[in-house]
Amino acid sequence: MPSYIVYITALALAKFSNGLNLNKGDQRYPSQNVHNVSRRNALASISTLGIASTIFPKSSIAAPPMSVKEAESPSALFERKRRKAPPKLLRPTLNLDFAVLLMRASYNAMDEMDCVAMDQFQRDFFFIRQAEYLPYKNALGPGMVKQGELTDPYYFDFISFAQYATIYRDITIDPPVVFEEQQPIIVGEEEKQEFVSTLVRRDPSLTNSMLAQRHDELVGSTILDKLTETFGETPSAIPLIDSKSTSINVQASLQQLVNLFLINGFAFNGKVEIKKEGLRGAASGTQLEIVLTSPANVWSGKALQMKKAFPTNDFVLKTAKILLKRSGYDVTSSVKYSSSEEIS
Repeated sequence: MPSYIVYITALALAKFSNGLNLNKGDQRYPSQNVHNVSRRNALASISTLGIASTIFPKSSIAAPPMSVKEAESPSALFERKRRKAPPKLLRPTLNLDFAVLLMRASYNAMDEMDCVAMDQFQRDFFFIRQAEYLPYKNALGPGMVKQGELTDPYYFDFISFAQYATIYRDITIDPPVVFEEQQPIIVGEEEKQEFVSTLVRRDPSLTNSMLAQRHDELVGSTILDKLTETFGETPSAIPLIDSKSTSINVQASLQQLVNLFLINGFAFNGKVEIKKEGLRGAASGTQLEIVLTSPANVWSGKALQMKKAFPTNDFVLKTAKILLKRSGYDVTSSVKYSSSEEIS
């Protein structure tokens, strides 16, 4: 069974300690506004999640674009050969809106950070999924993958891998601070798509070394905000916690977060357990374990970790960390995978 190990402490923790570790922070973690419409969403609507044809404008001034040669390079082929075949697991069908939320949150975080032209990101994504799909499909066998259907956990596992492999590539290979982006303009249905060149400047305070962590936080914030918007006024709302909460309070809050992922078909089952209680029952010093059975990212998470990628598509963990940060804790974490488990 997949599990997350959650540590809640009041003391400074080693950077690479295992699990999800919390320190009491001085301030509540600020909520991110996830309802702003991206200035480049039009581009995303032209090239969607990769199941239809993709339109590419002329090259932008940015990091070197992905190419077929790179996607099929000896190192890429060797990496595919080293991967274990995707497991054949009983997994529920994902809720379509929720699956789109996970993919869109990951895309919009890249858009918001201004670290790559989004037309280039779409092209890089296209080449990676084009190179990776057939080996993935063949490893599972005929009829196992419903191509283009995000509700299918086998397809979601694949397309999420391709998206995060692209994200990892584009935030680690010389991400530019100033670049030219080709943005689409509105044309008639029968007219050829046209693009206008726009100069984009990243916030100079967001350095290259901060991009991966920032992406992780933006995605977790988007997911948590959407769950709060959808369920916040219902009996399914995530219980509120703060820096003075007990370990049992934190357990209940995280359990309900996991339940909302389960309701949307992200995993077969999920449970949060207290493994070590803090002093006099306080959340500080408590160790919890979040266990997911057959999550929708079980293969892709392991494949991304083999690439030593960060961020990865550990969506429950991202969201849990934001929930805890907003409740007054600083968080560090690690994650590992087996054929059927995600353990952090």
